[in-house]
Amino acid sequence: MIKAINYKFNGGTASTTPVTSYDSTKVNLGSLMRIYTGASPKDKFVGPMKIGMARPMEASTPIAGIYPHVHQFSSKIDWVFLFDNATAAATRRVVLYEHNKQTSEFNWVGFVLLTYPPNTNHTIRGARVARELYTTGTASVSGTAVTGTGTTWTSDGMKVGSRIGFGSTDPAQITTWYEISAVGGNTSITLTVSAGTIGDGPYVIEDLMILTANTNATATNGGLFVAKGVSYAAFVSQVTIPAAVSTDNIRAVYWIADAGTVVNTASCGCALGSRISWTEQYAYVIDTNRRVYIYNFRKALTLASGKDTTGTAITTGILASAFTGTISQANNGRIGNLAHGPGSGVDSLYFVTTTRVYRAAVSALTAGSTAWTSDIMVEIPPGSANTYAATSVMAAVEISDTIDRLVITTTGAAGARSYVTRYNTVSDPFDHIFLNDDKQLDSTLADGGSVPHPAILALPFSAWSEGGILYLCRVGTTSAQIQLYSLPIGAHRFFVSTTNERVITPKFDVSDSTALYNVYVSAIDELGDDTFSLPTEPYGIWYRTSGISDNSGSWTELDQTGDLSSVSATEIQFAFTFKILGATCIPARIVGLSLIYEDSNTDSHYEPSVSESSIPSRIFAYRQGTAWGSNIPNMRIRMWNASTGASVLDDNSDSPTLGTWEYSTDGGSIWSAWDNTQDSVGNYIRYTATSLPDGIRIRALLTQS
Repeated sequence: MIKAINYKFNGGTASTTPVTSYDSTKVNLGSLMRIYTGASPKDKFVGPMKIGMARPMEASTPIAGIYPHVHQFSSKIDWVFLFDNATAAATRRVVLYEHNKQTSEFNWVGFVLLTYPPNTNHTIRGARVARELYTTGTASVSGTAVTGTGTTWTSDGMKVGSRIGFGSTDPAQITTWYEISAVGGNTSITLTVSAGTIGDGPYVIEDLMILTANTNATATNGGLFVAKGVSYAAFVSQVTIPAAVSTDNIRAVYWIADAGTVVNTASCGCALGSRISWTEQYAYVIDTNRRVYIYNFRKALTLASGKDTTGTAITTGILASAFTGTISQANNGRIGNLAHGPGSGVDSLYFVTTTRVYRAAVSALTAGSTAWTSDIMVEIPPGSANTYAATSVMAAVEISDTIDRLVITTTGAAGARSYVTRYNTVSDPFDHIFLNDDKQLDSTLADGGSVPHPAILALPFSAWSEGGILYLCRVGTTSAQIQLYSLPIGAHRFFVSTTNERVITPKFDVSDSTALYNVYVSAIDELGDDTFSLPTEPYGIWYRTSGISDNSGSWTELDQTGDLSSVSATEIQFAFTFKILGATCIPARIVGLSLIYEDSNTDSHYEPSVSESSIPSRIFAYRQGTAWGSNIPNMRIRMWNASTGASVLDDNSDSPTLGTWEYSTDGGSIWSAWDNTQDSVGNYIRYTATSLPDGIRIRALLTQS
């Protein structure tokens, strides 16, 4: 008899657990997978986190924010910083959003206004935010006085304006923060307001600095600028940060110049190296003059009118060979350490021209070097230029550590798409192409039936990847153009073997099955109203029948038919994987699944025929009521003592040993030797046992073998 297991994910009522805490009785979710609930059935589904969207130009203070830089504040919240792209001016704003990774919602926190020491018009070409947590030693508080034990606050460059919290070294556990008004010494800090009395214990200082690599209307007023002493509260209060003058490590904007007369006048971006110590961390600024300027922005500064000329650690020579293609000045350049390719295991600076991806090993960035690049990757689209035309307009490169890939964005010209790829120097095609130019505007005035998604709009995207989430911000200047998106790039199915980004169902007991037929998936395959509807990206379904209890079993992918006819099992489990990198990038939404199988009752294709059966002659006959649509599979007949349940016969049609199988096409008048090609509704089959025990009642069961 046909049986079905119908499973719904039931929104918030389904019992879930992270894959890292696997439980075969629950829905197991990868870190980027979510289970959603809502008022209607279509709101109850499981899948990758939804695409999130914010509109910087439509916030309470409209700001053309671009170049996202992201820091993970907690397991739930990411901080997303954006940088002013308005008309060049002597001041620039930096915006802070909070992104809730569970709900995909952005919360606009506020902005700070940077006042640059040279009071001329600045354009930001590269931007980063350095965020470090200082937890050395312990601290106690009496009113506004903080006393450290085992601390070196002055030596390590702690800053006026930073915030400090007590009772934990984890900022997510701090409920009350205090602003530092003075750093009196290695063991002395003063707060702006009283914190009461707090006994000696753990604490955390959040050291937040904003770095921008600028060009200027007066060329020699460009270079690297660092805002120190920044805090979350400063964004909330929309603080204006003044230009520095002569005092280091206060809330001010400092100019770290490469020389008395600046040579780094045409910055292309600002790549950030890891902190080496509290007095050593480097920013790498590529210039169109084919040099790299390396600044130690944590060293003690020697200031004159807010300008320091001692912070440049290294300036390379002019690269001997010209760049192939034109180098972009749109936040171009990223320090990273890939686990593949010629730069595997090597800290390297990656950047792009319009037609090439360059790599420069950090160790090769030496003073005066004219051969500081290491190797080059040529733009070859997936499938070669015969499948997609090369864009020749690559603009910036980002590194997604979660998937160990480069994310390459373009200027968006003529709808040029973007890439996610491994780095190679052997002219292999790029791995993935994504995004599309469908011209949809995701402004607040857009029709409510439209589906927000990252469309190109013939404009470049700037990008940052953090924890498997790709933050994309369109580079523009109007409210119809600038949107900030969050995209679960790490959930893309190609990387599942290393990321484990799956949805795994509970196990299903099919111990009563004699044959599995199909699994049918209920999914939402398009979103939005009819006129504006968009398809979701594809998904894959996988199964396994062993290694379920301890998550050790390997997975087998099913095709779109969900055919399980070749599978035999007593328990089965399914998993879903998802495509993210596509034209819409909208993840699929899985509502539920139905598993169809044959249980151990009489096979549903047949019904017992009393008229053609004969107990005295040991004949058991059945009429076919449903077509197989193929050859009849191997059939099995079993007989038991109806009183005791003891087995008395077990035989099959492929190699019978205890009786004879026959079929009839004329209602039982003529019987012929078994032929499994005789699949037709109305046919009869019968089994004649060679012998059976006398004096008992027989219960017979016909199933698939």
